Amino acid sequence: ANLISYPLSECGDIEDVLSGDAQDCLHAIAGEGQSALNIETGWAGALTALCPDKGYWFYNLCEDIEFTYNEPTSLARQMELSPSPYPYNQSSKQAFYFIESVENIDIGDWILSFNGETVIGAREWQGSTIDVPAMGDDGTDFTEGYMQAGKIPSLKLLKDGKLIDLEGDIPAFENNQLYMVSSLTEAIPLPEAFSLDRA
Repeated sequence: ANLISYPLSECGDIEDVLSGDAQDCLHAIAGEGQSALNIETGWAGALTALCPDKGYWFYNLCEDIEFTYNEPTSLARQMELSPSPYPYNQSSKQAFYFIESVENIDIGDWILSFNGETVIGAREWQGSTIDVPAMGDDGTDFTEGYMQAGKIPSLKLLKDGKLIDLEGDIPAFENNQLYMVSSLTEAIPLPEAFSLDRA
């Protein structure tokens, strides 16, 4: 991953400001609380545009890459993110979990990431692959109780005001990483007690 600034005066869509050759060499781009993953159908995730005075982590597939930004030709298509129903703080340590599908999810539902009982990220479902952030503990008071390297966050679906535990193949948190999670299903709660009676 390489941290690269965006020097142009106007925001530009990723597809417009990066040449095809540069896009072919990029696996993903991560910004502050948003990221984009280069998949077969184009860029997926909440990060849709690069903007002035911001830096981005470029994850490249090629050994070496040289590029210049193209001047934006039109207004950037920026995704307006709804505020999380469970607030959390931005951390200098973060990872993104790209979720492709979730059992029984509808547009407008939320996927939240937790470390124990602490919310460390959230993203509203828009109907296709999204990037759910998971913030890490960077040693400040603002991120106390957030993820530590090697620990696995728990993911929950917020549907109709109810939190539902989700399960799937969720990788352990490492700073500045992007993970694909193909599917999540509702966790089946285990009974806490049982009893046997005569017929």
